[in-house]
Amino acid sequence: MSIYDETDSVLSPILNAKEIVGLINYSEKGKLSPDGIMRITETIRVFCKTAQAVDVTSLKCFATAGLRNIRNTDDVISAVEKETGVHIHVISGEEEARLDFVGAWRSKKVNEGLIIDMGGGSTEIVRYKGDKINNHLSLPFGSLFLYKRFVTKILPKSRELIKIRSFVKKQFAVLEWLPNSAQNICLIGGTARAIARLHKELNGRESDDLQGYTFDADDLDLMLLQLDLKKKSAIHDILRVTPERIHTIIPGLVAFTELVHITGCKEISISKDGVREGFLKEYSKDGQNDCEQI
Repeated sequence: MSIYDETDSVLSPILNAKEIVGLINYSEKGKLSPDGIMRITETIRVFCKTAQAVDVTSLKCFATAGLRNIRNTDDVISAVEKETGVHIHVISGEEEARLDFVGAWRSKKVNEGLIIDMGGGSTEIVRYKGDKINNHLSLPFGSLFLYKRFVTKILPKSRELIKIRSFVKKQFAVLEWLPNSAQNICLIGGTARAIARLHKELNGRESDDLQGYTFDADDLDLMLLQLDLKKKSAIHDILRVTPERIHTIIPGLVAFTELVHITGCKEISISKDGVREGFLKEYSKDGQNDCEQI
């Protein structure tokens, strides 16, 4: 949950609260289990109490791949709304990509490039020029998906890395407009922020803020070499900066390196803003409050 103060259409972050639910772990034959629905309900109930405590006047809730890729989406939405008063807006992959563009930070010096948002279960890619979207789509895999499908332990083995690379290459190969498409890529989402924190740790750049953090695209390949996944020290390096993503950061990093190879990207930038800010900018205008308890 992210709480903002809005003044003259400018969103200023006030508070962030996070609960890792891991909906993919509650999926049974394509449906979210009762335990998974309970986890969502409990989490949203706690978030509502926090929102009340800080006098939030408008609360909205949306879901991405975790709910749109299951077979009982409508049942989950109804159950959660009945228990909490909160209506969950489930956005499509294409809409998620568009909202990434609306919300993401983009350097004024960068007039065109790619915005990429990798979550746990999907990856959104937007190609833009100026304030126009040229191409946008959502691919049905993310860092948690890659981990669960290809990795047997905490960190991937060499043969598992090869399988991940092969899989993502096939996924990206269907995008005819992707090869040599961008000198600059703006990464958003939790996987991207984790990679940026790890990059700072490995390169001693602890003073830089994540918002607008930039580095050479080739550094993604170098990070895999620096970590040396065959040694236990790699686990320690990751645990120091992003312990909650110890199992998903490497699959995500591998996928991003393949994107750099395909697109010919030279520079990576990080945005802390993305789909959440885009959603608020687009949907806060209707004045409707999704939480009856506030």
